[in-house]
Formats: sequence, structure tokens, C-alpha cells
Amino acid sequence: MEPVAPTNISRRGPNGIVFVDCSDVDDGVFDRTYRDVLQPAFRPAELDTLDAMRTAFRTPFPGRFGTIALRSGEPVAAALAEYDAASEVLLLGYLAVRSDQRGRGTGSALLSDSLPRWRENARPVAVLAEVEDPRCYEAGPYGDPAARLRMYERVGWRLLPVPYFQPALGQGLPRVRGLLLIGHALDGAAVPGAHLVRFLDRYLAECEGPEAVRSDAEYLALRKRIESWPGEVPLWPMSRLSEVPLARHG
Repeated sequence: MEPVAPTNISRRGPNGIVFVDCSDVDDGVFDRTYRDVLQPAFRPAELDTLDAMRTAFRTPFPGRFGTIALRSGEPVAAALAEYDAASEVLLLGYLAVRSDQRGRGTGSALLSDSLPRWRENARPVAVLAEVEDPRCYEAGPYGDPAARLRMYERVGWRLLPVPYFQPALGQGLPRVRGLLLIGHALDGAAVPGAHLVRFLDRYLAECEGPEAVRSDAEYLALRKRIESWPGEVPLWPMSRLSEVPLARHG
């Protein structure tokens, strides 16, 4: 494939990288991004299907934002986010760098390109992301959770001190525990609690149904922790990781 030339829809990054919005690439590039960048970086229970992602990010679907980093025309990294207008929360659902390109600053450069544009477009009250907790996962084929957390810390992300889990993304898939919920601290040192609860209620209901929001013990423990702070949930420095409670099943 020929290298992508800079145009009004692409942006130059470091080390010969070009950043392009998902809606400005063809299906072939998007499919290779899924296969070569996202699939190797996320466990099956953490990753939506290719069809679902193509529908959401190639169209583009309202409230969906996606950037692909290309080198010589081939995808080497991707960042995908979803804005929930009802809660005014933007979730960075996926950030991944191809395994042979890690450790070169590509991920932080991708966030530096994408986050300001997404913020300007959506005007969220908070920007969140889900990441593996290095207390629960060791470095392996899906990457190094400790190194990933250090990268997020360098570009301004902080911990939400809550026992977080990712809802089951599809029928037959498990919840994903051993995750941290982190927030981008550009706009302050806390996340509005009511907005956070509204976002998580909607996230869980969409994935697992409204009954889980009303009666699931694990989720109610998460909600109770959030509501224990009056008004806002603080964002902690990464150095306080050991104090963040883990989600407990049952």
C-alpha cells in the first residue's frame, strides 16, 4: 500500500507517523487496524466485534471518535472513544499500539493529537478510560500493564479510587475484573459524582440490562463507593494505586 500523503484530513505525527480519523480511511485499513493493532492488545472479553466497531467508527456514528496512526500506510496504533451525551462523559474505550512499535512514544503522541480535538467537539465534563491493573495482570502478549499506566500518568491521567469492573460486552462473555478506571485530569482534580453514576448506570444497562443496575451486588458496591464522596470523586496520583479497592465478585 502506498504511504498516505498529508491532506486536510490527516495530521503529521512523530517518526514518520500520520494520524487519520477512522471515518477517513477505507474498510481495508480499518479492518487491518482491528486485526493487527486491537486484537493483539485486548483479551476477547474486552474487545467489541469488528462489525460493531466498523459500524460505530467508520460511518461515523454520532458520539464516536476514532484516530488511527499510520506509518507507510499501515496502521501502527489506534484510539477509539465514545461520548455519552446523557452523562456528558467521554470514554476512551481503546488505546493500542502495535507490539513492534511500543516504547517509542506513539501512544502518548496519539493521545496528544486526539484528546484536544475530541474535547473541543464533545465538551465532556470528564474523560475516562479502563486499563488493566498491574496488581492483577503481569506483562505478556497483551502488553505491560505497569508500563501502560506509566504512559497514562505522563500525559495527565489519574486514578479513580473505585472498585471497577467492565460490564460483559456481549452474550456469553464475562465481566472483566482487575481493571482500573482512570480519568484525564486536564480540567481539574475530580470527576462530578452524579455524572459518573449516570454514565455507569447507562453503561451497565446497555451491556447487561437495567435489572443489573437495580439489584446487582457488585455494581451496587461500586455505586456506593462513588456516592461516599459528596459531589465529586477525587482523582488520585498513580502512586496511590495500592489504596484503590479491587472489585470483588459475589
